[in-house]
Amino acid sequence: MKPFLVYAPGYDLSLPGFDQLHPFDGRKFSGAWKIVEQRVGAALQQCWVSPDQPASDDELLRVHEAAYLQSLLSSTAVVAEALEIRALKLLPRGLVERRLLRPMKLAVAGTIAATRLALQADAGAVAMNVGGGFHHAFPDHGEGFCVYADVAAAVAAARATGDLRQDDVIAIVDLDAHRGNRVWEILGKDPAVRVLDVYNFQTYPGLFDGDVADFPFIIPVKAGTADGPYLDIVRGELPRFLDGMPTPRLAIYNAGTDILAGDPVGRLAVSAEGVMARDRFVLETLVQRRIPTVIVTSGGYTRRSHQLIAELAVAVANLARNDGATRER
Repeated sequence: MKPFLVYAPGYDLSLPGFDQLHPFDGRKFSGAWKIVEQRVGAALQQCWVSPDQPASDDELLRVHEAAYLQSLLSSTAVVAEALEIRALKLLPRGLVERRLLRPMKLAVAGTIAATRLALQADAGAVAMNVGGGFHHAFPDHGEGFCVYADVAAAVAAARATGDLRQDDVIAIVDLDAHRGNRVWEILGKDPAVRVLDVYNFQTYPGLFDGDVADFPFIIPVKAGTADGPYLDIVRGELPRFLDGMPTPRLAIYNAGTDILAGDPVGRLAVSAEGVMARDRFVLETLVQRRIPTVIVTSGGYTRRSHQLIAELAVAVANLARNDGATRER
């Protein structure tokens, strides 16, 4: 089984002074990649795929309204609202487009590429985009630091090319600290899509208002939830979630690092070791079931976020070696 890591140097949000405007580390993607390069070494060239162009208008229009996409380019106020940074209103449109929107569209292209790789490779392939996971972007507006709906765009692209049939089961495992309201609002209503979402209900976007009996895998946890109870939920519910459906044609894992203790936005209390244990468990579970898997990195608002992204990327890169050793035995 060949794993893939999808990353381009243009992923960083490189607006000058960005780190003073928002707790999101705009350079965490390149920071993570430097660690991956050091840890994986020459073998990285065997699994690295770099998107060379941002997602096209055609790809974005499959999930977004044309008027919304145009408004992003014509009004910095629209971008400022989606990213929750008022100061962006004062900046030139061209600067915002080059330094914020283009990197985000490049990450969307990464999620589309990762999905294609996972579906077209051998059974159980894993493709990690070292970005993406914009699970709060709606068809007609962005919010929650999300502008473009990359996962929905990737699913739509795979269906358009025939890599996914309309009735192929898709399992979305969203373990970002925030409920993936965009994913649920659109993809969650698709009968082929099943969603497991463990989220802090005491932060944005709040408690899911659906009937718990009808949606048992939209699982709220309290702010401050730490390793023990959090990992118990993930380890107990993920197998039950997967057992309750036909074998998925695709799994999408939103591996948000904002569950980390001290994250000012996620407001959970999972240690770095707990985040890595979560990621290992999800990865091992999906690999053991031979489910083609896409990983996106989503939220993470501490200076350790890039290190945790790197740990997961290294684990993905090492799947080829581990799989080879298993076959030899």
